[in-house]
Amino acid sequence: MAHIAMTSPLAPVVAAVEGLRRRHPALTRSVTRGLVITPTAEWSRAIDPEAAAVLLVAGWTRARRVPLLIPGETFVNRAGQLGVRRAHVAVLADDPAAGAPGVVVARDRADLLDLVAEHAGAEVPAWELARHVTALLAATSVALAASR
Repeated sequence: MAHIAMTSPLAPVVAAVEGLRRRHPALTRSVTRGLVITPTAEWSRAIDPEAAAVLLVAGWTRARRVPLLIPGETFVNRAGQLGVRRAHVAVLADDPAAGAPGVVVARDRADLLDLVAEHAGAEVPAWELARHVTALLAATSVALAASR
């Protein structure tokens, strides 16, 4: 597994996912630890909608950054876990990472979702991503309420 530099625009997203994994491991089973990988024979190019939802929800709610899953840069291993070869994120204009390599600046929050859908392309239809995001938000709310 590749390690992500703490200065990477993706680092806060990875930290958010790993924090969620510690509290609710079942919700993050579709994302490989550390997220950034070096593809080998066990990885196939693909985008998993469940993993995309985890990254979108964790990235936005905890880091205000949304990972962009780009076909050809996004892989799924034999265990069904998603990993990325390169870090790409979308941020709002006031984010300190705006302008850094691999960072796309969105006009507003709605534009962030459009950018996610645009980059995932035909591999994850917008309706399917929305379905997974809704299910994850519901599961997270239930899990958080149960842990209080």
